[in-house]
Amino acid sequence: MDIATLPFQKVLSEEESRSLETVDVYISDVEPKETSQVLKFIQENCPQSKTLCHVKRIKKTIHSDGKGFTLSVLICLTFSISINELKLLIQKQNLDSILNPRVHQISKYPAITRTQFEEWKKLWPINFHEDPRREPNFTSEEIETLKSHMIRAINLAEMAKSCGEIAVGCIIVDSKSGKVLSESYDKRTSSKHPLRHATLNCIDELSMPERTSIPAASDFIIPNKRKAEDDDDQTYLCKGYDIFVTHEPCIMCSMALVHSRVNRVFYGRSNNLSGGLGSCYKIHTHEALNHHFKTYKGFLEDQIEMLEIDC
Repeated sequence: MDIATLPFQKVLSEEESRSLETVDVYISDVEPKETSQVLKFIQENCPQSKTLCHVKRIKKTIHSDGKGFTLSVLICLTFSISINELKLLIQKQNLDSILNPRVHQISKYPAITRTQFEEWKKLWPINFHEDPRREPNFTSEEIETLKSHMIRAINLAEMAKSCGEIAVGCIIVDSKSGKVLSESYDKRTSSKHPLRHATLNCIDELSMPERTSIPAASDFIIPNKRKAEDDDDQTYLCKGYDIFVTHEPCIMCSMALVHSRVNRVFYGRSNNLSGGLGSCYKIHTHEALNHHFKTYKGFLEDQIEMLEIDC
């Protein structure tokens, strides 16, 4: 499969983009034959923390000459017990000839990306399970299709500009069929309505069939209860759909995309005034929300000549 160089960047969550932060722990070098005894002592006598689940208990360091190795064991966090208290525990168990604790720094958080893993494991071995869905590959053919959609959004923005509107264009595409389902540009100027953002206009257009099919109040019948998953396709307007928009959606539009269960968002220019998908907030990654989606920025940014605006 021909994997293409991406013409856009994924907008990472705070957890994915965070740099190394460390926490102090006690460690000690041990002889291999004493490892089981030491681990039993740690388990039974030293304060354990769930925050250390991402790190390995033992570190193996190969000597520089390639002959032999040193084993080091992680005991516990320094803030959970003082060094004097720890040494006293060691003495009571007659392990003072085996354990000589010292302070060492390890990664405070688990690695989410491979880049983090490769950097953070240098301090101390950590567990890492890479999610293949986190970094999907795009073929050259897929990239060309995505570009055609983004160009269509750019053309809408240029049309808006020629009409005296704010130059933002947006389209909604079925990611499976590639069919354009809705398209619009910003119409706040002509409508004198503060909610006529390009993204909201597209969602509104997509909802037209739903709104016209709503029965009158007198005809309304309460349906039988069904499982939530049975209603997914009918309830959420943009489930499985991609959004292409020239400028990063504002916070309001970003929340509308969350509620609509959008699949992916591609945008060109960042919105430093009120951007909700990378600039001011990263709403698409917020843990408290019950839907998350992938967002990519900088797509054909050089072809969007309009100035950065509040969109």
